[in-house]
Amino acid sequence: MHLANLISIFRILTLPLIVYLLTINSTQAVFWAIVIYGFAVFSDIIDGYVARKTSKKQLIGSFIDPLVDRILVAGLLLYFAITAQFSWTIFLILFVRDVFAGIFRFLSSREDIIFSPRKIYALAVSTSQFLLVFSLLLQTFVFAGSIKLADHITLIISMVLFFTTVAVILAILSFIHSLLFYTHEIKRKKRHFRQIKSAPLAIVANRKAGGYYNSYRRHLLQVFAQRRDVPLFYFPDQKDMYLGIERDLAAYKHVIIAGGDGSFESALNYPPLQKKVLGFFPLGAGNAFYSFFYKGKRYEYLRSRFPFQEIELDVVELEWEGGRRQTVFVNIGLDADVIRYSQDRTRHGFAVYLRGCWRSLWKARSAYNFEVSFNDRKKIFSNCSTIVLGKIPYLGYGLRSLVGIIRPNDQKVYGLAVVNRHASWLNKPLRAWALVVGIFNANIPPLLSFNAKEITIRSPIPFPIQAGGEYLGESTWVKLKVVRKQKVLVV
Repeated sequence: MHLANLISIFRILTLPLIVYLLTINSTQAVFWAIVIYGFAVFSDIIDGYVARKTSKKQLIGSFIDPLVDRILVAGLLLYFAITAQFSWTIFLILFVRDVFAGIFRFLSSREDIIFSPRKIYALAVSTSQFLLVFSLLLQTFVFAGSIKLADHITLIISMVLFFTTVAVILAILSFIHSLLFYTHEIKRKKRHFRQIKSAPLAIVANRKAGGYYNSYRRHLLQVFAQRRDVPLFYFPDQKDMYLGIERDLAAYKHVIIAGGDGSFESALNYPPLQKKVLGFFPLGAGNAFYSFFYKGKRYEYLRSRFPFQEIELDVVELEWEGGRRQTVFVNIGLDADVIRYSQDRTRHGFAVYLRGCWRSLWKARSAYNFEVSFNDRKKIFSNCSTIVLGKIPYLGYGLRSLVGIIRPNDQKVYGLAVVNRHASWLNKPLRAWALVVGIFNANIPPLLSFNAKEITIRSPIPFPIQAGGEYLGESTWVKLKVVRKQKVLVV
């Protein structure tokens, strides 16, 4: 195991040991608790130093690192609150601050806003809480009977009060900063969109989409059409699903595709519709486009008065051993196997998708050594479970497939790999944790993001490929580049 991993595990194990020593409540036990806490804090510095020294060999850090400090500090503050040595009110203020920080990160993620406070600011918050815990340990040492520090009890109590005050002030300031930052960015984004208030609009629905078999979803489609007062057409129920559609839609510049992810992607690959401005109505099992077009806002598409916003979206050409196609999102590896094992989900919906996840948990391969070429460089992503590529930063259901700022029309292909520097048996549960990290749009381990004008991925072992909600088979290589732009309607 890598040295930095051992250091991280050591810091986690110090928490129960420190708590145990504090419960003994003797001067010797508390003294060793302070020493161990000091080693734990110092090991955080050593961990960073080791990571920097091995940066040429380690593409990504441990997913444990971001959690360890919070667990150690929060765990000890909770112990002091339970034992009446620390105020429950102050503990709850610090806890609620962390909860709201997570909420703001989640809301910002849905709106493609990068919520990243300055490093010096985050360092001040964490340092103040580290020092607060240290001063509480010194106070416990005195109360346990330390003769040497007894004469300094007034100074130590003043230290506890000072660092408590600083921690609370920083917590409140961080909350205010987060609120102001979020509201400012929302207003800024609204100023930069071109709104389409009135334009000839039509809907074309796919009867083969999963939602069409549900009477409630069909009702919602009718409500959407009535509230916007637009005509509703259907793809022909035959092999050539576009036969006659071009004639029906000739008078309309703006077209809403009602279906799943696959329905919208088929429209991207149909040349006559490439000249239209395309929107989306979630009638199928796919949710990546629903999350992209409506930012996951529940039933937002049923409001009749909101204006659509017209933007340009890069369309990517995917090339692999089986051919070429245009798409806006591609999964390779474990995520693609989920689609492989749930290919009948279009008819039966989310339950079949969950069954595909369960089957993938037991059957799918989760460890690949990908050679990734981009920007005239080659990188080896060792012990990688999945890579997501494209322009759509959502998997659906509030989950992100890409992190960071994803600019829709910058002619770059974006990628996000899930790389594990621990044992490969952790890859599948770690993929679940990566989805949680992605919700908050946090570019931290085990996530590794990258982008380039052109990306090529190779593997000595064939890997599964999924594009636009459709499983395409296996290949030992893929190549992606932006080939054109498509005008689309988003909320």
